[in-house]
Amino acid sequence: MRLEVKMVLVLMGVALGSAGLLGLVFGVTAPVIVAQKEAARQNALAMLLPEAERFEPDTLISDGDTSIIYHAYDEKKTKIGIVFTVAPRGYGGSVETMVGLRADSTISAIRIASAVEGMRETAGLGARVLEDTFRNQFKGLKHDDLYLAKEGGRIDAITAATISSNAVTIGVREGVERHLPYLVEMAEREMTAQGYVGEFKVIVHLSKGGKITRIEIPLEGFNETTAIGTQCCEPGFLARFVGLSSAAEVKAVDAVSGATVTSEAVKEAVIQALNP
Repeated sequence: MRLEVKMVLVLMGVALGSAGLLGLVFGVTAPVIVAQKEAARQNALAMLLPEAERFEPDTLISDGDTSIIYHAYDEKKTKIGIVFTVAPRGYGGSVETMVGLRADSTISAIRIASAVEGMRETAGLGARVLEDTFRNQFKGLKHDDLYLAKEGGRIDAITAATISSNAVTIGVREGVERHLPYLVEMAEREMTAQGYVGEFKVIVHLSKGGKITRIEIPLEGFNETTAIGTQCCEPGFLARFVGLSSAAEVKAVDAVSGATVTSEAVKEAVIQALNP
Protein backbone atom coordinates (compact mmCIF):
# COMPACT_ATOMS: atom_id res chain seq x y z
CA MET A 1 0.00 0.00 0.00
CA ARG A 2 1.36 3.42 -0.93
CA LEU A 3 2.49 5.71 1.90
CA GLU A 4 0.03 8.44 0.84
CA VAL A 5 -2.91 6.07 1.09
CA LYS A 6 -1.81 4.89 4.53
CA MET A 7 -1.53 8.49 5.73
CA VAL A 8 -5.02 9.28 4.47
CA LEU A 9 -6.47 6.22 6.17
CA VAL A 10 -4.72 7.05 9.44
CA LEU A 11 -6.00 10.64 9.33
CA MET A 12 -9.52 9.42 8.59
CA GLY A 13 -9.32 7.02 11.50
CA VAL A 14 -8.13 9.76 13.84
CA ALA A 15 -10.87 12.10 12.65
CA LEU A 16 -13.61 9.48 13.06
CA GLY A 17 -12.30 8.47 16.45
CA SER A 18 -12.16 12.10 17.61
CA ALA A 19 -15.70 12.75 16.35
CA GLY A 20 -16.99 9.69 18.16
CA LEU A 21 -15.20 10.70 21.34
CA LEU A 22 -16.59 14.23 21.16
CA GLY A 23 -20.07 12.83 20.62
CA LEU A 24 -19.67 10.59 23.64
CA VAL A 25 -18.44 13.45 25.82
CA PHE A 26 -21.28 15.69 24.67
CA GLY A 27 -23.83 12.97 25.39
CA VAL A 28 -22.48 12.61 28.93
CA THR A 29 -22.03 16.31 29.72
CA ALA A 30 -25.13 17.77 28.01
CA PRO A 31 -27.61 16.64 30.72
CA VAL A 32 -25.22 17.92 33.40
CA ILE A 33 -24.98 21.33 31.72
CA VAL A 34 -28.77 21.53 31.40
CA ALA A 35 -29.18 20.62 35.06
CA GLN A 36 -26.61 23.23 36.10
CA LYS A 37 -28.34 25.94 34.06
CA GLU A 38 -31.71 25.05 35.58
CA ALA A 39 -30.24 25.11 39.08
CA ALA A 40 -28.71 28.53 38.38
CA ARG A 41 -32.07 29.77 37.07
CA GLN A 42 -33.92 28.55 40.14
CA ASN A 43 -31.33 30.18 42.41
CA ALA A 44 -31.75 33.46 40.51
CA LEU A 45 -35.54 33.29 40.83
CA ALA A 46 -35.30 32.60 44.54
CA MET A 47 -32.94 35.57 44.95
CA LEU A 48 -35.26 37.92 43.07
CA LEU A 49 -38.45 36.90 44.92
CA PRO A 50 -37.33 35.01 48.04
CA GLU A 51 -40.86 34.95 49.49
CA ALA A 52 -42.12 32.80 46.60
CA GLU A 53 -42.81 29.13 47.19
CA ARG A 54 -42.92 28.18 43.49
CA PHE A 55 -42.50 29.67 40.02
CA GLU A 56 -44.54 28.83 36.93
CA PRO A 57 -43.01 29.70 33.53
CA ASP A 58 -45.08 31.25 30.75
CA THR A 59 -44.09 31.84 27.13
CA LEU A 60 -44.90 35.29 25.78
CA ILE A 61 -44.98 36.18 22.09
CA SER A 62 -44.99 39.89 21.30
CA ASP A 63 -44.11 41.55 17.98
CA GLY A 64 -42.55 38.32 16.80
CA ASP A 65 -40.29 37.99 19.88
CA THR A 66 -40.58 35.09 22.30
CA SER A 67 -39.70 35.43 25.97
CA ILE A 68 -40.28 33.60 29.22
CA ILE A 69 -41.74 35.12 32.36
CA TYR A 70 -42.18 33.37 35.68
CA HIS A 71 -45.32 33.78 37.80
CA ALA A 72 -44.44 33.59 41.50
CA TYR A 73 -46.79 32.09 44.10
CA ASP A 74 -46.57 31.80 47.89
CA GLU A 75 -47.43 28.76 50.02
CA LYS A 76 -51.13 29.72 49.87
CA LYS A 77 -51.01 29.65 46.05
CA THR A 78 -51.49 33.41 45.96
CA LYS A 79 -49.71 35.17 43.12
CA ILE A 80 -47.14 37.55 44.61
CA GLY A 81 -45.25 38.72 41.55
CA ILE A 82 -43.41 37.89 38.35
CA VAL A 83 -39.84 37.61 37.12
CA PHE A 84 -38.86 38.64 33.60
CA THR A 85 -35.67 39.21 31.62
CA VAL A 86 -34.59 42.18 29.51
CA ALA A 87 -31.44 42.65 27.44
CA PRO A 88 -30.83 46.37 26.80
CA ARG A 89 -27.80 47.37 24.75
CA GLY A 90 -25.00 48.88 26.80
CA TYR A 91 -21.56 50.17 25.80
CA GLY A 92 -20.13 46.76 24.90
CA GLY A 93 -23.25 44.79 24.00
CA SER A 94 -26.44 43.41 25.50
CA VAL A 95 -26.73 43.57 29.30
CA GLU A 96 -29.01 40.67 30.27
CA THR A 97 -30.98 41.63 33.36
CA MET A 98 -33.53 39.62 35.33
CA VAL A 99 -36.13 41.66 37.20
CA GLY A 100 -38.36 40.65 40.10
CA LEU A 101 -41.65 42.56 40.23
CA ARG A 102 -44.00 42.30 43.19
CA ALA A 103 -47.80 42.32 42.99
CA ASP A 104 -47.84 45.97 44.11
CA SER A 105 -45.73 46.78 40.99
CA THR A 106 -42.56 47.56 42.99
CA ILE A 107 -39.24 46.00 42.06
CA SER A 108 -38.03 43.39 44.53
CA ALA A 109 -34.52 43.06 43.03
CA ILE A 110 -32.60 42.87 39.77
CA ARG A 111 -29.87 40.46 38.69
CA ILE A 112 -27.40 41.34 35.93
CA ALA A 113 -25.53 38.63 34.04
CA SER A 114 -21.81 38.52 34.86
CA ALA A 115 -18.88 38.49 32.43
CA VAL A 116 -18.87 34.69 32.63
CA GLU A 117 -22.52 34.76 31.49
CA GLY A 118 -21.87 37.12 28.58
CA MET A 119 -21.50 40.61 30.06
CA ARG A 120 -19.23 42.69 27.77
CA GLU A 121 -19.18 46.03 29.54
CA THR A 122 -15.74 47.54 30.26
CA ALA A 123 -14.07 46.11 33.37
CA GLY A 124 -13.81 48.71 36.13
CA LEU A 125 -16.28 51.01 34.38
CA GLY A 126 -19.51 49.73 32.79
CA ALA A 127 -19.09 46.35 34.46
CA ARG A 128 -19.60 48.10 37.80
CA VAL A 129 -23.36 47.85 37.20
CA LEU A 130 -22.88 44.40 38.75
CA GLU A 131 -22.06 46.01 42.10
CA ASP A 132 -24.63 45.91 44.89
CA THR A 133 -24.48 49.68 45.34
CA PHE A 134 -25.88 50.14 41.84
CA ARG A 135 -28.30 47.20 41.71
CA ASN A 136 -29.80 47.84 45.14
CA GLN A 137 -31.03 51.26 44.01
CA PHE A 138 -33.81 49.55 42.06
CA LYS A 139 -35.35 47.81 45.08
CA GLY A 140 -38.77 49.16 45.99
CA LEU A 141 -39.01 51.46 42.97
CA LYS A 142 -41.93 51.72 40.55
CA HIS A 143 -42.01 52.50 36.86
CA ASP A 144 -41.97 56.30 37.16
CA ASP A 145 -38.90 56.20 39.43
CA LEU A 146 -36.78 54.35 36.89
CA TYR A 147 -34.80 57.21 35.39
CA LEU A 148 -31.31 58.47 36.09
CA ALA A 149 -31.17 61.13 38.80
CA LYS A 150 -30.13 63.78 36.26
CA GLU A 151 -33.43 63.08 34.45
CA GLY A 152 -35.52 63.40 37.60
CA GLY A 153 -35.41 59.73 38.55
CA ARG A 154 -33.96 57.86 41.52
CA ILE A 155 -31.06 55.97 39.96
CA ASP A 156 -27.56 57.38 40.41
CA ALA A 157 -25.37 56.59 37.42
CA ILE A 158 -21.91 55.10 37.95
CA THR A 159 -19.20 57.69 37.38
CA ALA A 160 -17.68 57.37 33.87
CA ALA A 161 -20.19 54.62 33.02
CA THR A 162 -23.32 56.58 32.17
CA ILE A 163 -24.07 54.54 29.05
CA SER A 164 -24.11 51.25 30.94
CA SER A 165 -26.05 52.74 33.86
CA ASN A 166 -28.63 54.27 31.55
CA ALA A 167 -28.95 51.06 29.51
CA VAL A 168 -29.86 49.01 32.58
CA THR A 169 -32.23 51.72 33.83
CA ILE A 170 -34.03 52.03 30.50
CA GLY A 171 -34.16 48.26 30.07
CA VAL A 172 -35.72 47.72 33.50
CA ARG A 173 -38.18 50.61 33.04
CA GLU A 174 -39.36 49.42 29.62
CA GLY A 175 -39.52 45.84 30.90
CA VAL A 176 -41.72 46.87 33.82
CA GLU A 177 -44.02 48.79 31.50
CA ARG A 178 -44.27 45.86 29.10
CA HIS A 179 -44.92 43.25 31.77
CA LEU A 180 -47.26 45.11 34.12
CA PRO A 181 -50.36 43.66 32.37
CA TYR A 182 -49.16 40.16 33.34
CA LEU A 183 -48.56 41.00 36.97
CA VAL A 184 -52.03 40.40 38.33
CA GLU A 185 -54.57 38.01 36.91
CA MET A 186 -57.85 39.80 37.35
CA ALA A 187 -60.11 37.25 35.73
CA GLU A 188 -60.33 33.55 35.00
CA ARG A 189 -63.06 32.68 32.53
CA GLU A 190 -64.10 29.14 31.72
CA MET A 191 -65.65 28.77 28.29
CA THR A 192 -67.09 25.82 26.38
CA ALA A 193 -65.82 25.13 22.86
CA GLN A 194 -67.47 22.96 20.22
CA GLY A 195 -64.69 20.95 18.61
CA TYR A 196 -64.47 18.35 15.86
CA VAL A 197 -65.46 15.47 18.16
CA GLY A 198 -67.43 17.26 20.86
CA GLU A 199 -67.40 19.96 23.50
CA PHE A 200 -64.41 20.77 25.68
CA LYS A 201 -63.43 23.47 28.19
CA VAL A 202 -61.10 26.41 27.56
CA ILE A 203 -59.93 28.41 30.59
CA VAL A 204 -58.72 31.92 29.78
CA HIS A 205 -56.72 33.97 32.29
CA LEU A 206 -56.83 37.74 31.82
CA SER A 207 -54.60 40.44 33.27
CA LYS A 208 -55.56 43.72 34.86
CA GLY A 209 -55.17 45.35 31.46
CA GLY A 210 -57.46 42.84 29.76
CA LYS A 211 -54.68 40.92 28.06
CA ILE A 212 -54.49 37.14 27.95
CA THR A 213 -51.85 35.86 30.36
CA ARG A 214 -52.47 32.14 30.07
CA ILE A 215 -54.82 29.61 28.48
CA GLU A 216 -55.55 26.12 29.76
CA ILE A 217 -57.45 23.26 28.14
CA PRO A 218 -58.17 20.56 30.73
CA LEU A 219 -57.50 17.09 29.33
CA GLU A 220 -60.47 15.71 31.25
CA GLY A 221 -63.37 15.73 28.80
CA PHE A 222 -61.14 16.60 25.85
CA ASN A 223 -61.75 13.98 23.15
CA GLU A 224 -60.38 15.58 19.98
CA THR A 225 -58.41 13.40 17.56
CA THR A 226 -55.11 12.15 19.00
CA ALA A 227 -51.97 13.72 17.49
CA ILE A 228 -54.12 16.16 15.48
CA GLY A 229 -56.72 17.98 17.53
CA THR A 230 -54.74 17.25 20.69
CA GLN A 231 -52.01 19.57 19.38
CA CYS A 232 -54.31 22.44 20.35
CA CYS A 233 -53.60 21.58 24.00
CA GLU A 234 -49.86 21.96 23.57
CA PRO A 235 -47.98 25.01 24.92
CA GLY A 236 -46.72 25.96 21.47
CA PHE A 237 -50.26 26.64 20.24
CA LEU A 238 -51.69 28.12 23.43
CA ALA A 239 -48.73 30.51 23.75
CA ARG A 240 -49.84 32.20 20.52
CA PHE A 241 -52.70 33.83 22.43
CA VAL A 242 -50.66 35.24 25.31
CA GLY A 243 -50.59 39.03 25.26
CA LEU A 244 -53.58 39.37 22.92
CA SER A 245 -56.56 41.48 23.94
CA SER A 246 -58.92 41.76 20.97
CA ALA A 247 -61.05 39.52 18.78
CA ALA A 248 -59.16 40.66 15.68
CA GLU A 249 -55.84 39.54 17.16
CA VAL A 250 -57.27 36.17 18.17
CA LYS A 251 -58.78 35.59 14.72
CA ALA A 252 -55.35 36.19 13.19
CA VAL A 253 -53.75 33.36 15.19
CA ASP A 254 -52.60 30.55 12.89
CA ALA A 255 -54.51 27.30 13.29
CA VAL A 256 -52.79 23.99 13.93
CA SER A 257 -52.14 22.26 10.61
CA GLY A 258 -54.71 19.51 10.09
CA ALA A 259 -56.77 20.60 13.08
CA THR A 260 -58.61 23.63 11.75
CA VAL A 261 -61.96 22.82 13.37
CA THR A 262 -60.46 22.34 16.83
CA SER A 263 -58.26 25.41 16.44
CA GLU A 264 -61.18 27.58 15.42
CA ALA A 265 -63.20 26.24 18.36
CA VAL A 266 -60.44 27.34 20.74
CA LYS A 267 -60.23 30.76 19.09
CA GLU A 268 -64.01 31.26 19.32
CA ALA A 269 -63.98 30.36 23.02
CA VAL A 270 -61.13 32.82 23.63
CA ILE A 271 -63.02 35.59 21.83
CA GLN A 272 -66.06 34.89 23.99
CA ALA A 273 -63.85 35.16 27.10
CA LEU A 274 -62.56 38.54 25.94
CA ASN A 275 -66.09 39.74 25.25
CA PRO A 276 -68.34 38.03 27.84
